[in-house]
Amino acid sequence: MYECIAVASQKGGVGKTTTVVNLAASLAAMGKRVLVVDLDPQGGLTLASGLEPDALEKTVYDGLMKGYEIGALLHKTSFGADLIPANVDLALAEIELVNLFARERRLAAVLAGIRDQYDTIIIDCQPSLGLLTLNAMVVADGVLIPVACEYLAMRAVKGILTFIKKVQGQANSQLKVIGLLPTMFDKRTRHAQETFDQLKKEFEPKVRVLNTIVYRSIRFAEAAASGESIFTYAQNIPGAEAYRELAKALVRGEL
Repeated sequence: MYECIAVASQKGGVGKTTTVVNLAASLAAMGKRVLVVDLDPQGGLTLASGLEPDALEKTVYDGLMKGYEIGALLHKTSFGADLIPANVDLALAEIELVNLFARERRLAAVLAGIRDQYDTIIIDCQPSLGLLTLNAMVVADGVLIPVACEYLAMRAVKGILTFIKKVQGQANSQLKVIGLLPTMFDKRTRHAQETFDQLKKEFEPKVRVLNTIVYRSIRFAEAAASGESIFTYAQNIPGAEAYRELAKALVRGEL
């Protein structure tokens, strides 16, 4: 099982935060100790965890830029994981990190003293390939790439795979691509199936396209707005089962 997973895509709106919340909830339900890290200045993961980002006094920014002890940053979530939250202050880090020594390893330093307290750490990356995402890739041993089953989202995959290859060559040779996770699959449209088929044709066998498909459902957005995982909000929808199966595959070492 991966010790640290970066959930990343250069395109927004593909289900990164949804994946982090519900994968973490699935692993926690299996008895795993899970930490989730919001590394997006929009604070989507923080909101989905039931917190108001702008009301927080200390966030991941304070750990990255001010050296705060990680214990001062942790919050409990309703879905069984611990959280290091984020808010708009994190946008400043992208600028401030530029001139710092070992700028790509700041997150690794923040997490160093706490990694052995968790079975896995899951990082919700921002939808860009800047220094914050680089920090996530450097500390992670696996990258999970959600891909919405639509044409424009599929095009973004090439960009992040190129970015990962550079990270592997220059900063983290142990980093592996867990796979492409098909999300927002609309069973009512032919386009979704065609996109899924094209993903497999274009990227396999070099990169695995997971057969665990997350079907589109408004329940995911509703659950996030309620600060819950899908398992307490609408556990019987097909997408919920997909995240359970993904967690099981990770624990069994099949990915």
